[in-house]
Amino acid sequence: DLSTKDELYQAELNLATARSTLDNRIVALENAKDDFKKILGIGLDTNVEIIAQVSAQPVSVDLGKAIANALSSRLELKQREISRTELDLQMKQIKESNSFNGELSLSVGITGDNERLGDIYKTPTNNPRVALSFNIPIFDWGERKARIKAQEIAIEMHNLETDEEKKAIEIAIRKSYRNLNNLLTQISIAEKSVKNAQLTYDLNAERYRNGELTGMEMNQFQTQLSNKKMSYVSTIIDYKKELLNLKILTLYDFENDKAIIPLSVVPTTEK
Repeated sequence: DLSTKDELYQAELNLATARSTLDNRIVALENAKDDFKKILGIGLDTNVEIIAQVSAQPVSVDLGKAIANALSSRLELKQREISRTELDLQMKQIKESNSFNGELSLSVGITGDNERLGDIYKTPTNNPRVALSFNIPIFDWGERKARIKAQEIAIEMHNLETDEEKKAIEIAIRKSYRNLNNLLTQISIAEKSVKNAQLTYDLNAERYRNGELTGMEMNQFQTQLSNKKMSYVSTIIDYKKELLNLKILTLYDFENDKAIIPLSVVPTTEK
């Protein structure tokens, strides 16, 4: 009848649309492969296989360990330690400026003057010399005290900025840690949703085969199942991306339980 033909035409249209979407995905995949080969610096003719593992294993993350490793390994904090050492050295120089100091120099020797290099010391002349100088500051109009005060303020500002940066790093790690735990919950919910959608689809597929449902009605259950699967995969991808974000923030790989930058090679400064 007409309704059956309408369903057939709609099914053919859906099939053509699905094939077109599949072709577009294949093109996008091949383009992504070429970009990936370029990044790796390998030949474009090299065969690359993509294996999609739609699963996520929960990774145990110790928040205290994550924060401690970040604060001991992040290079921007190491740079701030170096800057602090430079500020301390500048303070020593400022304190030593305009202070009493003396200089004594003594030289004893001979000099010679002759056009011929071999006879330059034939008739030498004694040339002893003693020099003594003192620098006694009397009044510097408060310049030294002002410089010391300015340097103390600079050191205090540097310490405050370092504390704020440490807090920002810790906050970012805490947020990432909470997001990971939340995503694990979302993955569990999405997995259950897929199972329920699959059961619903299987039941209605049997009704469709028995002629109790139209193709349009069956398409709704199929779309629902597809959406649940896509949501599940998207949540897993978000979890893996958040794991990568935590690895960048902490410089620690919790999946393999090892530091990305061993502490033995992290530059340190001596005060």
